[in-house]
Amino acid sequence: MSNTKLRIYSALTMAFLTSVGFIAGKIPMLILCLLVGLLCVDELLVNFSRLDRKAINYKFTMIIFALFFIVLNILFDAKLSIGFFTIAAIFLNIFLVYYLFKIPLEDEFMKKNSLKNPELLCLIVALPLLSIGIHFHTIYWRKILSTLLIVNFSMDTGAWFFGKNFGKNKLWPEISPKKTIEGLLGGMLTSAILGTICWKFLFKEFQWDYSVVFALCGAISQVGDLVQSKIKREFGIKDSSQLIPGHGGIYDRIDSLIFLSPFFAIVVKYLGRHLPL
Repeated sequence: MSNTKLRIYSALTMAFLTSVGFIAGKIPMLILCLLVGLLCVDELLVNFSRLDRKAINYKFTMIIFALFFIVLNILFDAKLSIGFFTIAAIFLNIFLVYYLFKIPLEDEFMKKNSLKNPELLCLIVALPLLSIGIHFHTIYWRKILSTLLIVNFSMDTGAWFFGKNFGKNKLWPEISPKKTIEGLLGGMLTSAILGTICWKFLFKEFQWDYSVVFALCGAISQVGDLVQSKIKREFGIKDSSQLIPGHGGIYDRIDSLIFLSPFFAIVVKYLGRHLPL
């Protein structure tokens, strides 16, 4: 089977599972997020930090992440605590932006530190995923998550389409050789258009600045993708795993999504200022 067909079948399977979660309700959707989070943490511990699954560090990290997620998001719906983790995730992402632009690739900052403390690398996915429950604290959680997914994946799709057809100027070849400036701008445009249409359709609200906000969201998600690309460069890894045929690993598919997620909580507050969110 060709790689293109594998990617299509895998994408359809992921879309189906996500749709089932939306239909089933809040708790099943959170459980799906938990499972995705555990798979991401596993990939970082095993494939990046080279930690054995039998190691105490591995078991401890997986259990702690699962317990925190279940207590915060499923059992007690602890909005205040989730808010704390959301803020923590935003500050972590700000540091990752600094890491991306200011710390030289040859320093191998992430690789050196994760080999000493394998659990620390997991924070880049654990904190945003622990804070994901912030999007569920409203009856409109399906609409909010739908907009988040559309904005994120329209950035990916738009960047791929415009980069493939019009890309001439490399964005950052040392970090991600295939990305182009034309792809970035095309992805931002796609996020702006589809994000605005989605918000207008779901919430019956529109102002001109919404398109600018969604374009910036697209750019933020691209930064998340670049952060992962730099980390993989340090470790000499092409894919976070081979779990998803044609796509790589779970972290490969949601790196930009989980990076954008905590920032999107601010976006929802801004765009929903006239709505009972």
